[in-house]
This record gives sequence, C-alpha cells and structure tokens, in this order.
Amino acid sequence: MATVQSLAKRFDDTIYNYMAAIEKSLTPSREMDEEMVRKAVFLVRHDGVQILSFNEERLLLEAIVKDAHTVKVVLNFDKMNAVCACPQPDMCRHRLAVIFSLYQKVGSLSEWVAAWRAQPSSQLKMMAEKRSPEQWTQIIKSVWRDPIPDYTTRNYFYFEQMFEGRLKNALSFVPLEREWKVFYRTYAHLISLMEVWDTFIAGTEEVHHSFFKTWFEDELHALRDLLEQLRVQHRTFEADAFLDHLRKLVRAFIETKNGSFSQRFTVYRLFWTTLFISNKLRSSEATALAKPDHRIAAFFAILSGDGVVVQKIAPGETADWVQLAIQAETEQHQQALTAILMAIKPHVKTFLFEGLYTQYRHQYVRILSRLFSQIDLSEADWEDLFKQFGHYGLPAYSTYLIEKQLYKQWAELHHLHNSPLYFVEECGLKNVQDAAPDFVLPLYHRFAMDFLEERNRPGYKQAVRIWKKMKAACKKSGQLEFWNAYMTEVRTQNKRLRALQEEIEKGHLL
Repeated sequence: MATVQSLAKRFDDTIYNYMAAIEKSLTPSREMDEEMVRKAVFLVRHDGVQILSFNEERLLLEAIVKDAHTVKVVLNFDKMNAVCACPQPDMCRHRLAVIFSLYQKVGSLSEWVAAWRAQPSSQLKMMAEKRSPEQWTQIIKSVWRDPIPDYTTRNYFYFEQMFEGRLKNALSFVPLEREWKVFYRTYAHLISLMEVWDTFIAGTEEVHHSFFKTWFEDELHALRDLLEQLRVQHRTFEADAFLDHLRKLVRAFIETKNGSFSQRFTVYRLFWTTLFISNKLRSSEATALAKPDHRIAAFFAILSGDGVVVQKIAPGETADWVQLAIQAETEQHQQALTAILMAIKPHVKTFLFEGLYTQYRHQYVRILSRLFSQIDLSEADWEDLFKQFGHYGLPAYSTYLIEKQLYKQWAELHHLHNSPLYFVEECGLKNVQDAAPDFVLPLYHRFAMDFLEERNRPGYKQAVRIWKKMKAACKKSGQLEFWNAYMTEVRTQNKRLRALQEEIEKGHLL
C-alpha cells in the first residue's frame, strides 16, 4: 500500500468533499457536535488512528481507531460514505478521526476546526431577526432536529441525559431582557416536552416506566412554576402575540390523537387554570376546539360555572374525572361535583387497583373520601363505596362508622381485618373507648395476647400497658368485677411466667 501521505494527495478532492459534508452536517453551537469534533481531534493528535489498508479496485480504506475500545472504520471513496463498528448509526467520533487524520496530510486541521467553530449558528442568525413567537419556536425546534435514539425509550437514564442536554441548549438562547426570560423558558419547556412526547409515552410502557412518570411530574412542576411567574409578571402589548401563540401550541397539543389524551389533558388543564384565567379567553377556547372530548367540555363548564352533564364514562377515564372532581371542589361547583362523583362511583375499585401504583392508593382513598363526603349519599352508597376501597378504605370507613355511632360495627371491622394496635389507634380507638368502652375490650385482649406470645420481658411490658387501657375501659363501663376475674384468670394460666407476674404486680393491675 502507498504511504498515507501519497494516498491523501492522490485523493485530496475526495477528502475535501468529506470535510465539506462534515462542515455542512455538524454545527458548533450544538453541544453533541462540538464534543464529537473535540474528541475526534484528540484521537488524531494522540496517534489514535492507524490506516490498515486501501483496496485500489473497490476504493475502500480500512483503519482502526484506538478509543476506549479499538474500533474498525471503513471509508468508501467511491460512494463517499463511512462505516464504523461502533453502535452509533450516523456520524461518530471514530469516522471523524479517520477523515481528520487524512485531511491533516493535505491541509491544516487546526485552521479547519477554528473556522468551523467561528461560523455563526443558525440559531444566532435567527436571534438577529425581530423577536417573534415563530422565531422562538424555530430556535427551540432546531435543537430537537436530530432524531431521538430508540434506545432512550428502554433506558430512562439515557433519556434524561438526552432531554436535559437539549433543553439546556434551547435555554442557552434565552433573551437578555428580564421581562422576556420567563416567557422564553416557558416556550422552551413546552416545545421540548412536545418534541420528546412520543419517546416519553413509549418509555412509560417499558421497564423504567416509573422513572418516566416521575420525570413527567417533575416537568409539570417546572411548568407550573414558570406559569405562576408569568401570570403575575407585568406584560407589554408586545407580549400579546406570544400569549396567543402559546395558546395555539397548547391547543394543537391537546388535539393530537395518539392515545395519550390523559397525560396531554394534565398539561392542558395546567395552562388553563394557571395562566389563561380570563373568562373571555376560556369561553373563546371552548368554542375554538374542534369536536372537544367530553372531559374538556366538562372542564370548561366547571371553570365557567355552567351545568355539567356526565354521561356514562369508560373505566380508563376515571383518573381524569377524579381530577375534574377536585377542580369542581376548588371552584365550589356543587352540581358538577355531584354529577362527576356519581359517574365515577361504579369504577372506583378498578381505578384504585388497576389504575394506580400501590403507594398512591391510600392517598387517593383519602381524596375520594373527602370528595364523596361533600355530596348526599345513602347508607347503601357508602357501603358500596367502602367495599370498593378494600382494606385501603379502613380509615375512611372507621371514621364513617364513628360519625354514625355504629361502634359495634367499628369493632367488628377491625377484628375482621386483624388490625394492629397502631392502626386501630389511628382509626379512632380513643373515640370509641370514650363513647362505647364495652366494644373495645375484645380488641385490647387480642393485642395483649399478641404481646404475650413473644415470651420476653419487653413483650410483657407492652401487654401490661395495654391491660392498663383495658382496665380504664372496664372502669368506665362499670365492669370492674369482670376485670378482676379476667386478670385473675390471666395470672392463673401463666403462673409459670415469673417475669410476666412481676410486670403485672408492677403495673398494679389488680
């Protein structure tokens, strides 16, 4: 094979064409491109490229690049393409390094890199134009022009790194004027969310689904903070066009049909409850939507105070209707709250046990209990509701039984579910003991026997603590004779447990 120097001079036009293609495809303002060029130059200057062979007939040049792992690269001078063994599908630092190593035989690599970095970016060219919503949209979308790698849907950590990097690039063009900073950041977050949406939705179906959902909640918090700042910020007449464009973006976002309406609806509600709060704007939006979903129609009816009619809802829509019920509670719209909750009621069990992660079920049972307590329900309706809650509804059901003075049923409920002491105390044990001490005696007996089974002094001390409460309940209900007989029997049956006998005497239980 001829020397690399002679080969480069012979095919100098081909090498210049490679460099022109690189200059056209890579942009110095993009962090990924800048890093790729920088690493490729590093590999060349540290002798990381070795040319292996050149096939004269097929015009194929083979080389290896000594990176973290040695990688093979093939340049096809005839077809003007490059193939690398690394997993990156398009241009990579290994391909660049081989082309750069050839270029430095016919030109100055340092001068090329300096000229490439000095060229104005397309975003900066757009920034020189008059400020407009369309300009901002183009700048932010240009950051997202490269396809998002498929592997980010399967690995949240790659997704997070990719999103944060591109969002950071978009935010680097934030205007200098203070009054426009929050506006631009809102655009950047919303458009970036829209650009990454399909990848996010696909990620929620993969192994890291919980991480993707947590990321979405964090993005909602960031958007909410920006919208709250924007709402109270002084705005000029020039800002009206930016607000109008923002409304159009949000409307286009909710009208997209791709099976992720629930998550889109969350973002849509955030904008219309935080930033767009004018009755005129809301009325205009409600009529501007083409064939709006019945959840959107109910949402605007709640905000405007109009009557809400809820037809039969699908089980998968329950989460959205729960949020609308919370909105009706906030707006003090009693008719809407009643209509929505009665439509939700048949689907509560499905919502809790199929639509929610375990850690959220207690929280939503408390929310649903609070909402349903604000409307008129029959005892049969309450019974049905608590059955749907399952064991997650025990605190709410206990509160309901205490309010109805159904103390016997309260005690039977906790016997049935074998509730531990701390949980029974949380569910109103003290209230029941004050009102109907007879019904708590069997519970206290079970708790004391559980500690007795531990067969150690700490367990005996806990049993004595419970017996003291049981004694107080017997005294209040006038059953001291029963108490004395009970404790005598306990001591008789456990007369060989000297530590227990000592603790009973210390506790003055008789």
